[in-house]
Amino acid sequence: MAYAVAIVAMYAWHMSQVLDYPVWMCYVPRKLACGDGDANGGYIGSTIGGLAVTFVGQSLLKHLLTQGDSMVMARFATADEMGIFAFVSNYGSIPARVIFLPLEEASRAVFSKTAAAVASSQDSDKRMSADGGVWAEVRYASHVLSTLGKLQVLFGMILAVFGTLYSPVLASLARQGDTAVGQALATYCLYLPLMGLNGFLEAFVHSVASKSQLLRSNVWMVGFTAVYMLAAVQALWRFGAGSAGIIVANMLNMALRIFYCKTFVSSWFARLDIAGPRVAALLPHSAVIVTCLGSAAVIVAASAVLDHLRDSITFQLSMLMLGGVLGVVVLGSIWLYEQPLVRSVRGLRAGKLQHLKAC
Repeated sequence: MAYAVAIVAMYAWHMSQVLDYPVWMCYVPRKLACGDGDANGGYIGSTIGGLAVTFVGQSLLKHLLTQGDSMVMARFATADEMGIFAFVSNYGSIPARVIFLPLEEASRAVFSKTAAAVASSQDSDKRMSADGGVWAEVRYASHVLSTLGKLQVLFGMILAVFGTLYSPVLASLARQGDTAVGQALATYCLYLPLMGLNGFLEAFVHSVASKSQLLRSNVWMVGFTAVYMLAAVQALWRFGAGSAGIIVANMLNMALRIFYCKTFVSSWFARLDIAGPRVAALLPHSAVIVTCLGSAAVIVAASAVLDHLRDSITFQLSMLMLGGVLGVVVLGSIWLYEQPLVRSVRGLRAGKLQHLKAC
């Protein structure tokens, strides 16, 4: 609630500066003047009104689709499984909300600007030349997608190494002898990168898609949710996978949505005869990959050596200390070999994304 109030207040202040309105008038409805474009004598123009209806409908649909977890869990999960899933999803999603939400919002502004530039060019029958402003905007959007994609790949590698291997240790500190929490946390660590990747891909789709494309996207989302619910029911009812099974079903749903968005992104850039983001460009530097694999090998070896102390606090503290050291090593390799990416992320957070360069 506090976050929402702060956002509304900041928008009101910004609009009062740009439109020269008193702050208190920014959210007071006023009829459009007759000369305001597609004004129809009402409070909202026909073009903006149509888009608003589309986005509101999409938001309501997403809200209903996100209740799939609740419906499946209420019907097929035990109380303990529901509690584990709630614990993991609430605390596990904190990194996504804190780290990637600001980047997603910044990228949405970039994509919206790109869509406006392309639409303006098409309306005026201009050609996008190599030195044209529209071409630069599209290329800029492609670099934003590449930067965020590579960031998610790095984030996923770190979670795949440290999150999956250390989740049982962290879970044992909270709930002794409860392996289900550790399994659910480890699975959620693999789910988080998919969630972040889907977030900014859908931000691009929603920013540049036409009304008909948005409606088609909603139809696909309904289908993907149906697949998710079927997979979740099977994971709980037939395989007894518990809360980890629900998370795997969510991963399947997210992977389908990512595939759809990637197909849309590729086709959108292809229609403009401009090269879009390449999957190969998202791979980290080979030194970073080797460092992550080496860290995983060291953690597994140390766990095997200290296996006789597994239920003791000594084992837990030793593994946590080792993980801290290896984490610093991995972050150091990223800082050393991924400087172009670091500069690009800094630029995106500041609203001035730098071009992503190959390492």
